Amino acid sequence: MSSSVTTIPNETPSHSWFSRLELGALALPFLLAVAITWSVARSLEVANWADGVTMLTGIALAALLVGTLFARIAWLHPWLAHPLALLPGMVFVIEQISPIVRAQATAEFGAAKAQRLDTWGDVAVDVALRALIWLRTLQAGGRGEDIVLFVLILALIIWGMGYVTGWLIFRHQRAWIAVALQASIILINYAYAWPKPTGLFFVFLIAALLLIAYQHIDRHQRFWRSTRVEFPDFLPARVLLASFLILLFLLIATAFLPNQPDNEYLARLWRTIRAPITALREEWQEAFSTINAPPGSTGAFLTRNARVGGPRQLGTALVMTVRSAEYSYWRAAAFDRYTGRMWQNMVGERARAALGVATAEAARTPLPPGDRLEQPELRGRTLVTTTIELAQTRTDGLVMVGGALASTSLPVLIQHGYLSISGEVLPNFTETATVVTDAPLEATQVYTVATYLSTVDERSLRESGTTYPEWVRVAYLQLPDTLPLRVRELAASIVRDAGAVTPYDKALAIQAYLRALPYNDQRPVPPEDRDWVDWFLFDAPGGYCDDFTSAMVVLLRAEGVPARWVQGYAGGELDPDRRVYLVRENVAHSWPEVYFPGYGWQRFEPTPAPYASVPVRPAFPPADEAERPGVTSGLGSALSDPEAMLREMIERNTGPAIGDESALQREIEARRAQERLRLTAIVGGTLTLILALVGVLLLWLRWDVRGLSPAAAAYARLTRLAGWAGITAPSDATPYEYAALIRERIPHQAYVIDRIVGDFVAERYHFAHKASAPLPAEDWRALRRALLALLIGRVGAAIRPSAISAPSRTRRRMPPAQQRSLRRLQ
Repeated sequence: MSSSVTTIPNETPSHSWFSRLELGALALPFLLAVAITWSVARSLEVANWADGVTMLTGIALAALLVGTLFARIAWLHPWLAHPLALLPGMVFVIEQISPIVRAQATAEFGAAKAQRLDTWGDVAVDVALRALIWLRTLQAGGRGEDIVLFVLILALIIWGMGYVTGWLIFRHQRAWIAVALQASIILINYAYAWPKPTGLFFVFLIAALLLIAYQHIDRHQRFWRSTRVEFPDFLPARVLLASFLILLFLLIATAFLPNQPDNEYLARLWRTIRAPITALREEWQEAFSTINAPPGSTGAFLTRNARVGGPRQLGTALVMTVRSAEYSYWRAAAFDRYTGRMWQNMVGERARAALGVATAEAARTPLPPGDRLEQPELRGRTLVTTTIELAQTRTDGLVMVGGALASTSLPVLIQHGYLSISGEVLPNFTETATVVTDAPLEATQVYTVATYLSTVDERSLRESGTTYPEWVRVAYLQLPDTLPLRVRELAASIVRDAGAVTPYDKALAIQAYLRALPYNDQRPVPPEDRDWVDWFLFDAPGGYCDDFTSAMVVLLRAEGVPARWVQGYAGGELDPDRRVYLVRENVAHSWPEVYFPGYGWQRFEPTPAPYASVPVRPAFPPADEAERPGVTSGLGSALSDPEAMLREMIERNTGPAIGDESALQREIEARRAQERLRLTAIVGGTLTLILALVGVLLLWLRWDVRGLSPAAAAYARLTRLAGWAGITAPSDATPYEYAALIRERIPHQAYVIDRIVGDFVAERYHFAHKASAPLPAEDWRALRRALLALLIGRVGAAIRPSAISAPSRTRRRMPPAQQRSLRRLQ
């Protein structure tokens, strides 16, 4: 009788594609990476550096997805993955910016020629040609003005950053590097954008730190699984929750710390870090001079151009306090060329060409502290000394000037025009565009500026005539050929209806006409195909200072009156107790200045804003010209003596009673008390924060071993402290081998180490083992002290790398297998 035996073939357990790709474990880190990438790209969109950059978020998220997918394909080598990612990236980016390319082509060449760019290849060829022209312009020392290339480079940077983020996180588990790269973009953008994208920055910060914490615990969790170490359930979720609570606490705590550090070392460190960023910013402005200036920026102005923007949002934070005997506006930069969509400062370019130097920065003239600047047109002006105390750090280095510059207490660089007289190139300081210090302008810094403020009367301005110098006619009567005819007709109509004949009366008539228009700082962005001034005058629902100033300058130029567009701050709010003007962010302003022969640039005010004031001029000159305020002598010596300048400033602004020694001493003591109070707040806040961090760390250390048995908890504490102390174990080391490594470093704690490891191994691998008594507290404290001593020594060795001996370096470089073989032989 035969019998049959049925056999079952060996089967390999099948795993779904979901489990093979570990998509469940990837979901949380991928969402955090999305939050990081989205916040960075969105912050660039909100900054609105150029029209049409709203595609950056889509580009960044698509690049992150490509980087993540390529990183999870194990057989895809980097040398193949990166070129494959670059190709679709270029195609996708050019496709996304094609609307901007067509819009720019329409503005430059007309709609008929722009319609030829109907395919991806046509757009790519147009971009390549633009790039070649741009490179040749920069090589010749000119300025790049093609906004398409700026958007292209920005989009490519965002694509590369998104792809690299996905690759680093999901192929190499290097979240730190990915976060650092993304942080460099959002921090640079945050430093210069206005309004500040604070909400997006905090989204980035929280998501970045949570991603780092998650990847750290995930790496340990994988190691514990491989070594069969027990750990609590849902450990990543617990760690993320604890990390989020810690971050929330830190954000709340830092909100109460001072905004600006008073420590001089920290200030110098920040200046050192900021120096390459500032240099990069200047080069960036040289390459892309047509990017949008952030509206209402406080810590920095763009000095190359001021592009038409959208709604304006200004804060109320204090920018600076000004102590001056006369109320004035504080000029930061002047612009001369109108393109129909922006104002450009071409003074530096003309100076560069006149001197034959490589850059506009090289054409600036240095002015040492206290030296007198020779101004040629000083009729109707008086010398006034102004003391400015900064409340915010000025990242642009601009010195605020009210009137025509005479001298400063800082070393400065002046960007001005030049005149060619009989073949000789001479400086023209009447055409001063910017005054920049070559020293950093930090918060709480105090400096003085002596300026010639205008006191000219209306009759003198009416009689100044129209004999303008050539440099004025060439630069300050310029208008684009694309300016609509109805703008010129409106200018002629305003002047004709007012019966204005002289340039001064024409300026008054246009100023009065514009001040009757509605003020609206939330007006939308003008259409791309419209001239800025034409849209404002005929179609806009009101406007703010940039619009009113642009309109007045253009209307004046249309009537043959030279004018320029100026940016800075309005006078500010008078503090009657301190006798100073408080200049806040919400008085960032622009206004027109009109040129009058012999009297230079004179301010007008067409903006009907509550913070703006129309300049008041006397109708007639003084009866006796000798009574007209003149220029005082000894200016350079006065500015070089800060104590004398402080006394003069106090006496002039607070009355003669405070000029005596006791009042001056009380003023100094009050300032010292204020500084002591600030220092106390800083020290107290820092100590409180340190104590809070220590408390949170102790709670986390206890929470980390929550749910473990006494033996497992003791082993976890031992390995954690040993790792911090620099005693790392190979990935294939057994607990006993790791214990041997620790015993070598602290042999006097061998008994305690052996007991901890023995209890853990017995509990883990001996199923009949009964739980032993907990480790005595005094034994654990002794072991902890020994490991902490190693940790402190490790920190000291890191600070003094030369103190590391050669044998110790050799020992650390010994492979783990050789170390185990050596121990077995011993």
